[in-house]
Amino acid sequence: MTSTTRPARSRSIRLLTIGAAASGLCLAGAGLAAATNAAGPADSRPDLVAEYEAATEGTEFGGMTADYTEQQYGAFWSSGYTLEDLAALEELWSVDEIEAKARVGQALLDGGELPFAPGTHTTPEPSPETLAAIDAVFAAGYTGEDLSELADLWSTDVVETKVRAGQLLIDGQTVPVAPSGTPAGA
Repeated sequence: MTSTTRPARSRSIRLLTIGAAASGLCLAGAGLAAATNAAGPADSRPDLVAEYEAATEGTEFGGMTADYTEQQYGAFWSSGYTLEDLAALEELWSVDEIEAKARVGQALLDGGELPFAPGTHTTPEPSPETLAAIDAVFAAGYTGEDLSELADLWSTDVVETKVRAGQLLIDGQTVPVAPSGTPAGA
């Protein structure tokens, strides 16, 4: 693999990751709207939910497959199951995301049992030291491309790269790749 191929691949991976995160946020927002819809009468719901209902009236709900209903969707997103819980269920049941949400939603609608309670799997909050290291990297002017180059050099993922580089900066050591951006406050 040439050095000119890596940045393009890293950029593609970053764009795919950003797209996946944006899709997840959209789904979470729609889930919140569905949960709000189930919470009470129309006059007690936010205008956004009423606008959503008006916009989707008479159409198939969000292009969902026939095996995943709006009721299952609403049940899943209002249940308290996290995206980490969902990933664990996907792995446990060897199914994709849609199938896992449909199964959870249907089990909740039927009053059935699930393998674990909502919120069982969570991502721990980063430590203050980790956050300080990441802040140091960006304050020094490191860009995504710089971090990608460091990740390739160190064979680490993006988060580990940020923390490792930031800790080097905090400790007054030199990072093997110079920042190409403008340092904060410069």
